Amino acid sequence: MRTAIADVISKGRFTPAASYQWFGYACAGLLVASGLFHLGVYAVDGGPWQGPVSWRKPVVFGLSFGITLATITWITTFLRPGRVVGWLLVGLYSLASLAEVFLISMQAWRGVPSHFNEATVFDESVFSMMGLLVSVIAVLTVVVAVWSWVRIEAPPSLALAIRLGLLLMLVSNGVGAQMIAEGGNTFGAAGALKVPHAVTLHALQVLPALALVLLAGRSTEMRRVRVVELGAAGYVVLIGSTMVQTYAGRGPLDLDVASAAFALIGLALLATAAVIALRGLGVQETVVGQRIRPRTP
Repeated sequence: MRTAIADVISKGRFTPAASYQWFGYACAGLLVASGLFHLGVYAVDGGPWQGPVSWRKPVVFGLSFGITLATITWITTFLRPGRVVGWLLVGLYSLASLAEVFLISMQAWRGVPSHFNEATVFDESVFSMMGLLVSVIAVLTVVVAVWSWVRIEAPPSLALAIRLGLLLMLVSNGVGAQMIAEGGNTFGAAGALKVPHAVTLHALQVLPALALVLLAGRSTEMRRVRVVELGAAGYVVLIGSTMVQTYAGRGPLDLDVASAAFALIGLALLATAAVIALRGLGVQETVVGQRIRPRTP
């Protein structure tokens, strides 16, 4: 297992190579720390987990923005932007993410809703600023996504995983824009737009993680690409299940036959891809652990 982990770190290029990457990872760490801190506040203070005013928002947004920022920073390793462009991409993404989570956390500490709150001029200004910051992040994501399709220095399987993850992240941004247009998270009677929004957003972590595990195992690159395609197909079907559920106006737990079938098929495909990747690690460990016996004369 140590050999596999070392291979993932080496082939994944997780060591920051540029100053803007150190900055991006540091800001991502602050965001994750903020999410964990507010989780501790929730454990002590209590209160509702759901609803417009709860500690859930600074927890979820801190962790989600932190993980996403770290992933975007890592992806720039394979895009190899120049120093100035790298700082523009990662620096703006980092500052916008920090400001967004700060505003959400500030409203939670004030005991007022952070989203769709126009009760006072100040609250309306905060929500408008949040929308502007998210727009900046969305534009930067489009830039990174287009760049990844034009030029990326990564094995084909990992490149495919990154590209598809970025595309699905853009779909997530689209669902987020619809939330603003709807004036809330509910579609129809009880459809929860935040479910497909969240599931689609984190394809950017799931698919590259699958590709990295495959790279650490013994397999041909063509086979790795096929497994990534299998995992991506499963993830897309899983997203489809959340879309069917949401746009039918049904709550997350109010499953119908179609959404349940999509969810099971998607999970089965994704699990199959994961098992194949993990079995590849086992094969590598066996081969590495074998000793070459000298031939008997």
